[in-house]
Amino acid sequence: MKFIFTFLTVIIFNSSYSQINFEKYFIDKTLRFDYSIAGNSEATNIYFKQLKEEPFWGGSTINLIDKFNLGDYRILVFNAEDNKLIYSRGFSSIYIEWVFTEEAKHTDRSFYESVVMPFPKNSVIIKIQQRDPQNIFHTLFTKKVDPKSYFILKDKQTKYASQKVHYSGNHHKKLDIVIIPDGYTKDEMDKFHSDCNRFVKYFFEVEPFKSNKNKVNFWSVDAISEESGADIPGDGIWRNTVLNSHFYTFDSERYLTTQDIKTVRDIAAYTPYDQIYILVNTDKYGGGGIYNYYNLCSADHPSAAQVFTHEFGHAFAALADEYAYDEGTADQLYDMTVEPWQVNITNLVDFESKWKNLVEVGTPIPTPDTKKYKNTVGAYEGAGYVKKGLYRPTPDCKMRSNNTNDFCPVCYKAVLDMLLFYAE
Repeated sequence: MKFIFTFLTVIIFNSSYSQINFEKYFIDKTLRFDYSIAGNSEATNIYFKQLKEEPFWGGSTINLIDKFNLGDYRILVFNAEDNKLIYSRGFSSIYIEWVFTEEAKHTDRSFYESVVMPFPKNSVIIKIQQRDPQNIFHTLFTKKVDPKSYFILKDKQTKYASQKVHYSGNHHKKLDIVIIPDGYTKDEMDKFHSDCNRFVKYFFEVEPFKSNKNKVNFWSVDAISEESGADIPGDGIWRNTVLNSHFYTFDSERYLTTQDIKTVRDIAAYTPYDQIYILVNTDKYGGGGIYNYYNLCSADHPSAAQVFTHEFGHAFAALADEYAYDEGTADQLYDMTVEPWQVNITNLVDFESKWKNLVEVGTPIPTPDTKKYKNTVGAYEGAGYVKKGLYRPTPDCKMRSNNTNDFCPVCYKAVLDMLLFYAE
C-alpha cells in the first residue's frame, strides 16, 4: 500500500507539472505564510501566525509544481474552486533537526517558520505536509486563504538599499540568490559589498555554476547591524546584529544559524529571490544550509570559499552531508527499511533508485575506500553523520570535506537539475 500511495502521488504531481498557467492563477508578487511549528520528538503541530504580501515573485512562472520530491516538508497550494494543485515546493527546517536532539525527548519547543508562494488571484487552500520515516507525506496544517483579505499585511520597503551584484536577466528565468549581511555595521557596508563580490567569484569557480553563469542572478540588501560579528554562546560572546545569527546551534560549535526567520524574510523581500544567503561578518569557522530555507557562512575564515558552496549544496539541492561522526548509528537517524530521501546517500535498500546507473560494471558494492577506486563512483561506507550503514557516491566530494572544490557526479547532477529547473 505504501508503494501504491507513493506511486499515485508521483502520477498526480507529474500530470499537474506542465499544466499550470501562471497568469490564470497568480499575480506577479509573493504571498508569504508565517507560522509556528511546535512539538517534541513524538508529535508536531503548526499554528498560523500571519500572511504577508511581498512585492516580487522571484521564482519561475513555468515550473510551479515541484518534481523533485525532496525535503522533510512540502507546501501544496490548491485552487479553492476546483481543488486543482497549482503550486508546490519541498523544504526542510531547523525544527526537524531539533526533533532529533536530546532536548526534544523531554521538552516542547516552538520555532517561527515561513514559506512563500506566488500571490494567488483567487481563494486557495494551503497545506503543509510532513514526511514520515517511511517517506510518506502527511498533512499537518490546512488553511483556506482569500487573497483579497485586508488581514494580509503590506509593508512599504523603504528601510534598506538593494543592489544587483551579478545580473544575467529576467528573474523569472534565472536562479536568484539574495545575499543578506549579518554583523555588518553602517561603517562596514563597503566591506559587505566587497565581500559579496568576493563570494560571487567563489561561487562561479565551482561547476556547474561556472558553466551556467548566465543562468544566475545575485542580489544584496544593505541591512545594517548595531554591532559587528555574531553570537558565540560557548565563548560568552553576544552581539547586537540584525539577524541574531549564532554559533553553537544544538551545541555544535561550528553550526551557524539564526532563528529570526521573520526578519530574514522581511529583508530578503527587498529583491526577487529563490535562495537566501546570509553572510556573517566573522572569521570564525562555520556555516549552515537548510533546504529551501536559508544558507549561512562566515565571511572571513580561510575556508569560507569551500563552506560557501558546500552549504549551498544543502539549501539549494537538498544534498546530505557525506561525512561521519564518531558517535551515533544509522538507525538512530534513518528508517533503515527505506532509502533516505536525500539523493547522495544510500543504505543500499533500493540502490537502483539512487545512482547505481552511474556505477561501472565490475565495481564492487559496497566499494572499498582504497587507492584503486579513488576516482570511481561506487558506494563508500560512511555518510550522513554515521560511519556504518550509510554510503556515499565517491571517496571525497564537496559535501564531505574542504579538501576538494568539486561536487561528485551524483551531487553535480542534482545541483545542475535544480539549476535548470529554476532557470528554464
